[in-house]
Amino acid sequence: MNGPWNQLDLLLIGFNNTNFPQVWTLTWMIGAFLIAAAVILYNFQNSRLHAYPVFLDLNEWLMWTSVGVGSLLIMYSVFSFDFLFVVPTLVGGAILYVWIRFIHFPPLIDAYEERLARQRYFQRSRTAHPEATIRSKPKATAPVKRRRR
Repeated sequence: MNGPWNQLDLLLIGFNNTNFPQVWTLTWMIGAFLIAAAVILYNFQNSRLHAYPVFLDLNEWLMWTSVGVGSLLIMYSVFSFDFLFVVPTLVGGAILYVWIRFIHFPPLIDAYEERLARQRYFQRSRTAHPEATIRSKPKATAPVKRRRR
C-alpha cells in the first residue's frame, strides 16, 4: 500500500542539511539572496523614483515581502523547522509577489498615470493663452517721501 500518502512523513522531518541535503543549501541561499537583492534594489529605486509615490509604494511592498520571506527561509534552515513550514512559505511568498505586482498595484499605477496626464493637460491649456505667458507690469506706486531730519 505504498502511495503518495506515505510521503507525508517527509513534511514532519526537521529541515536540516542531513535530511534535505540538496534543498537545504539552496533554500538558505535563496533567502540570503532575497534579502540582499531587495535591500540593494530598494535603495537604488528609491533614489531614482523619489518623485513617484505609487512606484515607491510598490517597491516598498516588494522589499518587505522579500525581507520577510527571505528571513523566514533562513530561520527555517538555521533552527531546523519541520519541512511543513518551508513549502507554504515558498509557495505563499511566490503568490504574494504575483499578487502585489500583477493584481494589487496595476490599478493604482493606472490611476496615478491618468492623474499625471490630466495635470499635464491642464498645465498645457493654461499656457496656451498668450496672456498667460506675458508678465504683467507691476503697478507704479507713488514714490515714498522721506522725511529729512
